[in-house]
Amino acid sequence: MGTNKPLSASAIISARKKAVFRFLLLQLLLTLFVSLGIFYSAGCLYGYSFILGALTSILPSMFMAWRIFGYKGVRPAKEVVRSFYRGEAGKLAMTVILLSLVFLLIKPLAAGAFFAGFGGAILSHWLSPIVLRNS
Repeated sequence: MGTNKPLSASAIISARKKAVFRFLLLQLLLTLFVSLGIFYSAGCLYGYSFILGALTSILPSMFMAWRIFGYKGVRPAKEVVRSFYRGEAGKLAMTVILLSLVFLLIKPLAAGAFFAGFGGAILSHWLSPIVLRNS
């Protein structure tokens, strides 16, 4: 029987990084799949409104993941916490800016489909523990 050597901190971080980015990719693919179904069944207006809503949530999440996991190796705890705060602040700012831009620039927009995409992308984060645990 072999001994199980504990993983190094950098190996754990690398595994978590891959899992988080895999989840974000899965979220993007699921959004595209659902929006194609909406394009087909409800029409172009509802399809692009849905995908814009989902992207308004997913793009800031990708930014936060990049801020947190964009470094190689192990960092001091203070820098990790700082990355979380900066990532969350940037995510909030990006969400506000993207929401504003969509409502100012995109005409016509089906608000119901837009918020369904936005809410669906946010609710899909509930799936992340399942996806991340199986990684």
